[in-house]
Amino acid sequence: MTTCLDLVSEQFPHLKERVATLFKTDAVFRELCEDYETCTLTLTRQTTQELRREYSALRLRLETELLAYLHEDSDPPSRRK
Repeated sequence: MTTCLDLVSEQFPHLKERVATLFKTDAVFRELCEDYETCTLTLTRQTTQELRREYSALRLRLETELLAYLHEDSDPPSRRK
């Protein structure tokens, strides 16, 4: 079974090292990865088009948030003042 770390690393292969570092050191980032995995798994189980659209939109929002976190130079967005 794919872990949330593997899933996020596969989604952003060019940032694999940064993903691994943040996953080990940042609880908020780890939670985002877990949410991304849950959303992705739920999306694969949806049978209605409407629910697939909703979960696809949610997954896209999570990907955007993960990317914002990954591209921060020093502090993740949740730690900025």
